[in-house]
Amino acid sequence: MEKAVEERLKRDYQKLRQLKISDKGEVWVAMMRQGGDLVIIKRVKLTGLPYAELKKFPFKLTAKIYFFAEDETETVIVEEFIEGETLLEGLQNNFLLTESEAEKILLQLCEGLKELHAQKIIHRDIKPSNLILQVDGRIRLIDFDAARTFKSGKEEDTKIFLTRGYAPPEQYGVGYGQTDQRSDIYSLGVTIKSLLGENYNGYLKKILDKCTEFDPARRFQSVEKLRRKILFDKYFGAAKKFTALVVACLGIYFFATNLPVAEAPIDIKISDLTREEFPLSLGGLKLGDSVDTMQKIFGTEKETRVAQDLPDTFYHEYKDLVVTVRNNFVIGIATYTNAVADVKGIRQGDSLDKVLANYGAEGWTVEELDGATFYEYLFESRHGTLAVERFAIKNNVVEYIGLRLEK
Repeated sequence: MEKAVEERLKRDYQKLRQLKISDKGEVWVAMMRQGGDLVIIKRVKLTGLPYAELKKFPFKLTAKIYFFAEDETETVIVEEFIEGETLLEGLQNNFLLTESEAEKILLQLCEGLKELHAQKIIHRDIKPSNLILQVDGRIRLIDFDAARTFKSGKEEDTKIFLTRGYAPPEQYGVGYGQTDQRSDIYSLGVTIKSLLGENYNGYLKKILDKCTEFDPARRFQSVEKLRRKILFDKYFGAAKKFTALVVACLGIYFFATNLPVAEAPIDIKISDLTREEFPLSLGGLKLGDSVDTMQKIFGTEKETRVAQDLPDTFYHEYKDLVVTVRNNFVIGIATYTNAVADVKGIRQGDSLDKVLANYGAEGWTVEELDGATFYEYLFESRHGTLAVERFAIKNNVVEYIGLRLEK
């Protein structure tokens, strides 16, 4: 390494403790001579690593890069010291994640990896020891020594780096071309599986099984698709449980009072928009529209899958919406992005105050799930059909908007 680099390291940083040394390099905890902040100094006997890109962009998931230098044989990095415990340490102490904890970590990693993948940075070594959980619940991804930049048209990786058990088949050079974002999805799936334990059988299991498919074409094709699937199963699953409860309550109410089931339950106010045909829509698609109408608005679906637990029901997935269809009619619409708004202009990311201002305080809260509170507004058509607009509110912000028919 150039003399100027060595002089800068000695001038600006004081080494405190060596963390690791091997034939591949060394890692030190050091302190900034000005300010006293702790940093990590790494010398890696590799080149072509994406630390220049990591320094350029303020990624949520990664350590801040203070200094980066590279010559023909070596890379030197000075980066933020991240306080916290690696997920491996918890695993070694027999602490498994709860489903809620795993879900939070997965969603954070999806958001963070989305930023990295947008810059074509593939980590290639996601595993418990490279994930640090901070006291405030924030997850951070470290050690980009195996990372690479995806290059279009390149058939395979020049160098193979892997951690056995966490690396995908293509990282072993097994006939699937160069590693890409689906390789990180595989390692992410294996990691979360190990942290949940072999006896876990909750709703994330099928999602993680898809992450870890042998063939990359059978995995989620992006972390955004993975994120949306998690949110869909999380919120739609909660909606199904609540719908079953409402149906049961309506049945009891009907039996006890001999009133039509289409009447609203006690203590639920009907919006001023009641008795109109449903004003509910997302992206111009309304509840009750036909599949033909849906396809005229949005074109061909990216994916259609059977709802295994609901008869004659299918999920049609578009870029920004998941549409639930039964007997060729739309019975549910959900969005997890801010690309589309409902009829009153509410989008993901809007405040609870805006929801209340547009819909009134008569919405009722259904339940809380992983820090999100569901606000629901009930509407009734001229024909007595009930529909619900649901907002998942987390930290006073809209995270999800869902519309569904109740009958």
